[in-house]
Amino acid sequence: MLSSHSFGQWHGYSDTIMGTAVRVELWHDKALTAGRISTEVFNEIRRIEALMSPLISSSELSKINTIGANQPVVITHELFQLLKISKHISEISGGVFDVSFSSVGYLYDFRAKIKPTEQQIKQLINKVDYRAIVMNEPAHTVSFTHSGMKLDLGGIAKGYAVDQAIELLSSHGVAHAIVTAGGDSRVLGDHRGRDWIVGIQAPRNRSATATAVPLSNTAISTSGDYERFFIDNGVRFHHIINPKTGDSARAVQSASVIGPQATITDALSTTVFILGVERGIALIETLEGYDAILIDQQAKLYFSSGLMPASAPVIAKPKENSKNPSQ
Repeated sequence: MLSSHSFGQWHGYSDTIMGTAVRVELWHDKALTAGRISTEVFNEIRRIEALMSPLISSSELSKINTIGANQPVVITHELFQLLKISKHISEISGGVFDVSFSSVGYLYDFRAKIKPTEQQIKQLINKVDYRAIVMNEPAHTVSFTHSGMKLDLGGIAKGYAVDQAIELLSSHGVAHAIVTAGGDSRVLGDHRGRDWIVGIQAPRNRSATATAVPLSNTAISTSGDYERFFIDNGVRFHHIINPKTGDSARAVQSASVIGPQATITDALSTTVFILGVERGIALIETLEGYDAILIDQQAKLYFSSGLMPASAPVIAKPKENSKNPSQ
């Protein structure tokens, strides 16, 4: 006798949240139940957006940005923990990942093709410093050591939202699903007996795939210079800002990181993108359970050792003295 699960099917749902396309695909034997669960997932992502968006004036993050230099701001345990993870990634990357990049980054408007002047960057770059974010764990407060600082969780919040969505799906007994928010995806289980095949876009050809990777029970995040950008005098200005310079990072065209948590892969893909091929993969090689694929400015593919095809360029040694990036 066949179980009812055998008569299930794939259900797909899409919405626009957090300024990006969000897609949920899940296997379920009841269409109405699948639809109800997906609605819960979208509502959960909207809740996270309302909590963490710097563009929503009522969000906790906006409150920190508004008064954090004047007084400690009491925040939820949830946001506090995500800021702790952000600071940890900042520490292991030597400040290359820094959620205070927005202290300069807010001056960019990619739709209007506006960028800060060199003088503006020079005046504000000292305000980009994760070490100036003061966190009091017993009181659950956050403050800044000086004025003019702004936080933006654009390099980690979507990954966190994907993780929360997967946890919600799992709590409803869903065993096979994928959730995607922009460049961040996480797979729950597999594709009913086989891996999901996730393509990585060719940065200079929207209709082409640079490579594809088989995934199950894991996350992947891609950061690229082709989503929000404009060209000025032949120079590409895009949304991935190097916190050391206040300018767009240009070492590579794309960086993808694979690992168990989308929160971490999201932050690490930004970090690796800024670091570039050699330093980026060198960092990934120290992190247990994470791998990376980079596409340089000549459209050449590079892989960390855990993904290394036989013909790939060898640029890094196998992992030694591995760390946990989510500590």
